[in-house]
Amino acid sequence: MPIVKSKYKNYIVAVSFLVIGYGIYVWIYCLGLDNGIFNVHKTGHLPIAIDAASCFIAISLSLLLQVCYHSRISLLLSRALASGVFTWCLLMLIRDFTSLPVNYIIFGISPQTAVCFVILSIAFFFIKTRKPVYVRILQFLLHMVTLVGCIATLGHFLNIPEFYEMSFIPMAMYTAISFILLSAAASLVNCDTGITALFTGKMIGNIMARRLFLRLLLATLAIGYIRILSHRNDWISPELSIALATSVYIIISLFLIRSTSSKLNAIHRKRLIAEENFRIAVDAAPYALIISDRGGSIITVNECTKLLYGYRKRELIGRNVKTLLPPMLHEDYDAKKREFYETLRVMKLGTEEQILARKKDGTEFPVEIILTPVRSSYENFMLATVIDITERKEQEKIIRDQLIELQLTNEEMEQFNYISSHDLQEPLRTMSNYITMVQEDYSEKLDNEVKAHLAAMNNAVERMTHIVRSLLNFGKLGRKRKLSATNCNEIVHEVIADLYDLIQKSGAEVKVTCRLPEFYAFKTELRQVFQNLISNAIKFQAGDEHPIVKISSEKKGDFYEFSVADNGIGIDPKHHEAIFRIFERLNSEEQYEGHGIGLANCKKITEMHGGRIWVEPGTEKGTTFKFTILNLQQD
Repeated sequence: MPIVKSKYKNYIVAVSFLVIGYGIYVWIYCLGLDNGIFNVHKTGHLPIAIDAASCFIAISLSLLLQVCYHSRISLLLSRALASGVFTWCLLMLIRDFTSLPVNYIIFGISPQTAVCFVILSIAFFFIKTRKPVYVRILQFLLHMVTLVGCIATLGHFLNIPEFYEMSFIPMAMYTAISFILLSAAASLVNCDTGITALFTGKMIGNIMARRLFLRLLLATLAIGYIRILSHRNDWISPELSIALATSVYIIISLFLIRSTSSKLNAIHRKRLIAEENFRIAVDAAPYALIISDRGGSIITVNECTKLLYGYRKRELIGRNVKTLLPPMLHEDYDAKKREFYETLRVMKLGTEEQILARKKDGTEFPVEIILTPVRSSYENFMLATVIDITERKEQEKIIRDQLIELQLTNEEMEQFNYISSHDLQEPLRTMSNYITMVQEDYSEKLDNEVKAHLAAMNNAVERMTHIVRSLLNFGKLGRKRKLSATNCNEIVHEVIADLYDLIQKSGAEVKVTCRLPEFYAFKTELRQVFQNLISNAIKFQAGDEHPIVKISSEKKGDFYEFSVADNGIGIDPKHHEAIFRIFERLNSEEQYEGHGIGLANCKKITEMHGGRIWVEPGTEKGTTFKFTILNLQQD
């Protein structure tokens, strides 16, 4: 069913209620006269016939039911009301123009009023028809009622009985006005057909019609009224009156045409400027832009299209878009085009599947296409943005090859690390065993100096073993990782519990200053970050001062930023970058135990989470480490 535009629907509903209200008023007034409440000599006769008021109420309700409701029951009830009005008024016409025995009808309305009601009832019965031919017929019927109502109203205003009597019983002025309102409102149900379309359209001709009609109507009525007064009062001769009226009408028409044409020219200039700006923007675009109509014919292209496809502009205008596609993609293009015009939404092609375009010389190349709807006042168009991705595809191939090569290299490096670590640990274990054996078996034969050398050798072997093991763990870090729901509060409290002995021994105080977030993360690795930073904060203390560690976090965009601050020995700003390199140490082992790999692990883990780690600059006492973690989602 045709859908009533919302801006006209409100007008139709308002007119229907206005006419219904007037009909109810006539009924109340009639009852007041019958019961002596009103005096006909003081308040006057009924403004319209009582049966005309009833018909207006019924026909207005019929229109309301079809406009406001779309159920089958409302449609049947609406048509029943229209049929009742049709039957009653048809009986009126039969009584007036035939000798059939229908004299039992005691009410009466003028024949022209009955005809208008018959036409309206037919139009309202079929007002939601879908066939264009029937819609045009219905609009013609409604315009006829509007015309009759206008003629009768004009007759009342100008006091020309021939206009509202039409050789029959006079049509009341309020009846004529009601017919104008109802028929004009009903014609808006199909506002794009008939004379109604002339005043509701958005093209320049419609704008001109709207601007000229009312002014010319008022001018014509004024001139005609003056002409009638002149004739009735015999002010001047009829010939001079006609000549003056014609001259004034021509002058007023010229003035109105000039005024309207100036405004239309201003609108046209704005459109030309907008079209010029659009053309410049299209031509300046770095990608090929092609605008086509619903049939697929090319309307315009920009300069990039000419360069990309090798055609001249005039060779493409009017041709089908399929010209720029390989034949194997024509059927797929038809399906995409149908979907595009059904949904009128932006569509992207070539992001997942491969789309090929064809140049004038037959060369095919990969493209990415974005289809954008362009809505105008009279038709929808398709704007195709074509991006040549040949270079991107080549770069992707290079990247894929490099990734494969890098993956192979990583596998080789992992195998090398494993073998190297294993081969290095075996001789270290052998050395450690021999040193222990010598210390145990020849303890009595060795002097203190040799024992000291053996102890130093054993310490060096243990350090080397730890370094080899750390290298192996660093290489394995992040392998077989899996995202899981992670509660940072629980992680930090678990770390604090694991470091209980260290905290008690140093007298440290670890404070969590806010509620830490929950998100998806690599839980084991993130736990290692907190453990390294908290243990370092406790370990690197000056003098007998008790360590104080403060942990906090805040949401920043798509990231969570964590802070671990201490009151320790601090770090010189010139070393802020170096401390995250593997085996980089700022203090000797005699001062602070460690192997310089913990912060390197932290750096690698935060980067695994899409973040980074740094030392807050400008710290004078103590150190503040900050790191970010991307708010990851589960795969």
